[in-house]
Amino acid sequence: MRHWITLLLVVAASAQRQPLSSTCACPSQPANQASQQGIEAHLKRRLEEASLFYSKALQLEPPRDASEADRALILRFTPRVFTTPNDPFALKDAAAVLHPNRRWIAYHFFWEDDIDFPDDNDPCDHELMWVQLDPSGQRVRAYFTYFHGRILEAPAASLEDAAQHQGRPAIVVQWGKHGSMPLDWRNLSLIADSGDIERKHLPVDSRLTLEAYNRATFEKLTTVGRQAQDSPLSRGWPLKFPGAWNDFTSFSVSTDVAGLLRSRAMMKVSCLNNAVINRHFLRYNFAAKTEWPAALCEMRR
Repeated sequence: MRHWITLLLVVAASAQRQPLSSTCACPSQPANQASQQGIEAHLKRRLEEASLFYSKALQLEPPRDASEADRALILRFTPRVFTTPNDPFALKDAAAVLHPNRRWIAYHFFWEDDIDFPDDNDPCDHELMWVQLDPSGQRVRAYFTYFHGRILEAPAASLEDAAQHQGRPAIVVQWGKHGSMPLDWRNLSLIADSGDIERKHLPVDSRLTLEAYNRATFEKLTTVGRQAQDSPLSRGWPLKFPGAWNDFTSFSVSTDVAGLLRSRAMMKVSCLNNAVINRHFLRYNFAAKTEWPAALCEMRR
């Protein structure tokens, strides 16, 4: 459920889907408008048109290369990313966008694919998280993860863990699907809806814990299995999750995101995430995702 819900997000307070873009992130309204037009064209697969709008947005609100100090800040707070041992897809790229005026960093992850979407014409599965630093830039004040069109805010225990690891927050990543969750994820809640692939296994339009949601995902993947099982493009992919619940939630494999950021050098300073990725970072297509969580805009700088 990547493209038809990427125009939507869930803020931590309500866990309901809301408009993707927040205009508070960039001071230039013309740049925000051009960026939104780019995102809309992007989601409709009008990619040349999307790039033209993205280029216009970046002309109105130019990004800059990350300085040594910017790179050091990004790398200092690069998240620790944990996956399950038998995830069929590796992390192929990573990028980071540092906000020019606020203490915000967006970390983008590009996995080789999504287990449910072999036929979506995206040569990656784009996921991401956002970190908010305190005014001094010395510690993580809050962090958020993107989870199937929703935004999850890390609870206090996850922030305490980050403080114990030199400020680096931790996220765990769903097998094959790559929905990203804060370390202390089980008791976070969201509202399931008809856009969820696991909707037949879920109480739709009801609030439930993330553990209950993931158990439904596990049930679907171990019984029905993944989507598009007859697709020639998914030859060699597992048809079902090959393990028990404990295996599904055994996030024991560490992924070297910082190493990818250093080697790919995909770090910029900008308030426009999707435009920067499209025009400066990736030669291949990706699914446009939430620019900045609305909850960030509502917090004090």
